[in-house]
Amino acid sequence: MEIKLPHMPFKFDSPEGRMEITVRGAPAHGESEPKQQFGAAVTFLQPGPQALKRVQLSAKGTTYSGVMQLLTTGFKVTPSAHDKESAEFRVLTALCHATGVVDLDA
Repeated sequence: MEIKLPHMPFKFDSPEGRMEITVRGAPAHGESEPKQQFGAAVTFLQPGPQALKRVQLSAKGTTYSGVMQLLTTGFKVTPSAHDKESAEFRVLTALCHATGVVDLDA
C-alpha cells in the first residue's frame, strides 16, 4: 500500500499506544553508500519496555529533507510483511488507517 502523510511531525494512536513518525540519520556501512543515510520510522511515545523500539518505514534518502518530502508525497507501507500477531503489523495497520493519511492506491 502506498500512503502519504498530511504533515510532519505526524502523531497517531495505535493498539500499542501513541506513536510518532521520526526521521533519523545513520552512518553508512560500505564505501559505495552515501556518507549519511536517513530513514523514517514509527516510534513509541509512551514510557515502558517499548519506548526505544522503532518500526522502520520504507522512506529512506540521502538527506533529512528528502525523507521528510517522501513522507508527505508518498511511500510504501507493507503491514502484511509482518506476522499478524506482531506489534509491527498492528502499528503499520493503524498508521495506514489514521485520520488524515491518504491512501494513494485508492
